[in-house]
Amino acid sequence: MASASAAAASDEPPRKRARSAGAEDRLSELPDCLLHDILALVGSRQAVRTSVLSRRWRGLWRSAPRVDIDQREFRRACGGEEGEPVVDCDGFEDFADGILSPTLLGGTGTRPLDAFRLHLLYEGRFITFGRWARRALTRRPASVDIHVEYGGTVDWPPALTLGDGAGTGRLKRLHLFGVHLGFISGDGGRLGELLPVLEDLRMESCTFGHEPSSPTTTIAIPTLRSLALAVVPRRTARPYALTVASPRVASLRLFLPFSRTRAAAVRVAPAEEGEALASLVTASITVLETDQELNRRMNKHKLDFLASTRNMLDRFPNVRNLDLSGFPTIALLDKASQEFPTLPSLTTLLLSECDVGANCYVLKSVLRNAPNLEHLRLHRCKFLGTPKRKRGNSRSKGKSSSTCLDSLSSKCKSLQSVEIKFRPIDNVRHHDLVGLLKEMLGETKRQHCKKSISEGTVTILIPIT
Repeated sequence: MASASAAAASDEPPRKRARSAGAEDRLSELPDCLLHDILALVGSRQAVRTSVLSRRWRGLWRSAPRVDIDQREFRRACGGEEGEPVVDCDGFEDFADGILSPTLLGGTGTRPLDAFRLHLLYEGRFITFGRWARRALTRRPASVDIHVEYGGTVDWPPALTLGDGAGTGRLKRLHLFGVHLGFISGDGGRLGELLPVLEDLRMESCTFGHEPSSPTTTIAIPTLRSLALAVVPRRTARPYALTVASPRVASLRLFLPFSRTRAAAVRVAPAEEGEALASLVTASITVLETDQELNRRMNKHKLDFLASTRNMLDRFPNVRNLDLSGFPTIALLDKASQEFPTLPSLTTLLLSECDVGANCYVLKSVLRNAPNLEHLRLHRCKFLGTPKRKRGNSRSKGKSSSTCLDSLSSKCKSLQSVEIKFRPIDNVRHHDLVGLLKEMLGETKRQHCKKSISEGTVTILIPIT
């Protein structure tokens, strides 16, 4: 009988079977804190739509601790021949105005936001987002992420200001993409007041300006622990500089374009203030020359920029992981001593598309000045091979070179591996480079190389004992 009734029940429609079993809406019985976590996963537009599920869900989105507004959700199919979706800008603006309305949110006395995220598109009509950012800040968010996506180059992206800082007292994480940093200018003293507890600052594809009377733009936030900058200065004929003066930064990532006319000399806080970035553990710095191939001659503007980049490395005394990309020799070696900076704590170094100099002079300087280096990675680097020696001086030069290499080998006792990556189109004489590295490391540290090829990239790994 039991099996028969079970079989009969299985033949009933799902809705009738649920009613007959007395099924309950257990999801709605969860506490508000868990339901808010669920709403945070689906975005604000879908969160508002949950109001139709039941009376329990009606208006629950109003008290959600996360506001996530994404204009990409407002794409709709186009009836044209191409069939490409278009953005319903009017519908999006109405939605954003509504969800950030102080009346709907219950005023400024409601629960502070854990996070505010805004993703905008530029497709023929640019939407001003200042009012939405200001309304979100009245909820005192702990995290803000604003991403403005547009095609092509925009010299004047929308500006973001923080007002008087009334809503930034809880802000610990600020990620920005594609906006003008209207709150960064001058000596940076007010920046610490606007963002008193900020720990994570990321600004990518952003522009910044400087006061005409002050050619230096300073980022000075005492509580900052992680800083990522990929900024583009506004066009100007005046020289200017970007200074980082946040002593507690442990992670630093910089993307710095430069040309014959536009570049920001980057500096760590003035030398008289001591080791400004003594807490730095991980750093990644990319320099990119934006001039055309026929216009890549050096001028004073470029030389000053590259020299400032090299001087910045001197201010990383305790860095352990360092990634450098696009560096010519002038940005790796000090002008006077022709040496790589002394970094006693450095354990991992990546040089990507860097110029390691004639006869790998830069690498020799690295091994001399980074005694605890464990892993060295060379990705698509440029180098000039060992020059041919004249017969008459081969003996004396060979003895001097051997003495130098023996001394170098004794200083890189911690080195565990060297990785070389290149592509055949790079025209790199990798056999010369591998041979030179083996000679530099000495007989007692050699092992057979491991070679592999993946997606057109050749990898040579030299394990060291």
